[in-house]
Amino acid sequence: MSKEVKIILQEELYAPLSLENVLPEDLESKSLEDIKNIKLYYGNRVVKLSDMFDVEVNEIEGEPRLVIENPSIKIKHIGSKMSRGEIIVKGDAGMYAGEHMKGGKIVIEGNADNWLGMNMKGGEIIVKGSSRDYTGGTYKGEWRGMSGGRIVVEGNARHELGLYLRGGEIIVKGDAGMFAGLHQQGGYIIVEGNTDVRLGGEMEAGAIIVYGKVKEILPSFKYEGIVENPVIKIKKKDEGRKFEGTFYKLVGDYANGRKVKGQLYINVETNEGLF
Repeated sequence: MSKEVKIILQEELYAPLSLENVLPEDLESKSLEDIKNIKLYYGNRVVKLSDMFDVEVNEIEGEPRLVIENPSIKIKHIGSKMSRGEIIVKGDAGMYAGEHMKGGKIVIEGNADNWLGMNMKGGEIIVKGSSRDYTGGTYKGEWRGMSGGRIVVEGNARHELGLYLRGGEIIVKGDAGMFAGLHQQGGYIIVEGNTDVRLGGEMEAGAIIVYGKVKEILPSFKYEGIVENPVIKIKKKDEGRKFEGTFYKLVGDYANGRKVKGQLYINVETNEGLF
């Protein structure tokens, strides 16, 4: 048997509240009193978890679970450095949800704020709504982003999706904003909707697959022709992944030099006459 801990926010937040040290894997070995006494940063104050949340504990089958009810966009660092278990957010999640995540699963039933899955290494994040900027990205000034795991955004993702992405995959079922795949170094970005300007800007490696309409193609990408049902490899030794459809294939971004291996696959049907 494992432990399910349910925390219910009891007041409207006026400042950011950090949950970086509230993880399913750690809660499993704690008593109810220990959980209530966990220290949280709330603005410039330190508070106990029970000052902000009602707490319920139940036994469940499977992996340990944390459920956050009546959440706020001001709750940050949900699932930070998580390695196992499950977190369910019954609404919106604030900045840095799933940052440095190594394993386990986070389900956000609303929207996610900036830096979702920042520097993520493993595990899975599912967002039922939309995400804001830098999904799967990294801190400003850093150059190493998400390296593993999987992010699925069922709505739209805003700007700089997959900033410095190195591995893993990001799937956006809606549209992506400006600079999707900026500085991408590996991994897959799959956009089922449309993309805004500067797609793949300064990418070096990895693949971006777009099923919707592309607003523009940077002139520093080389057009290589039309491919059907491509098996896309990030590295030569990879088995590759097959993607159904007919695509324009481009390689770049040659603004980054001659040895770049970034791949763009643009759906022909929704971008007829692009080349």
